[in-house]
Amino acid sequence: MKRQITILSLLMLFTSTIISCKKDETSLKAQMMGRWTLNRVVTTGYTDDKLNGDVNYGKTTDYIDYKSNNDDQVEISLSGNRTIGEYSIIYSDQFTMSINDGLNYCRINSISANKLQFTAKIDKTNVTKVYYLTR
Repeated sequence: MKRQITILSLLMLFTSTIISCKKDETSLKAQMMGRWTLNRVVTTGYTDDKLNGDVNYGKTTDYIDYKSNNDDQVEISLSGNRTIGEYSIIYSDQFTMSINDGLNYCRINSISANKLQFTAKIDKTNVTKVYYLTR
């Protein structure tokens, strides 16, 4: 009887260890991390209408890469011109990006394993950009 209780206890301990070592796939950071192809950016709010509009991207040189390092770096490449900045998760659906056009306050519109859409408002301006990304 002692042997059966010991085996049962070890089995329960092993099972609980396996279940508790689950990978974090639900946090916003875990869902965002990695390289996304930038397909489109819709910009509004600039006083110069030449800067507003709907720009289509989608080449391999057009991407946003949320790095998994401890510095929370974001790399943005548009037509081969790379910019490195930082991002920070605020809430389960909001984050900030500090890139070449300033501090962007971002809100997730939709996110899945292969699609990400968010709206970014540039700090101290009326400019908003809607980003459309895929993997």
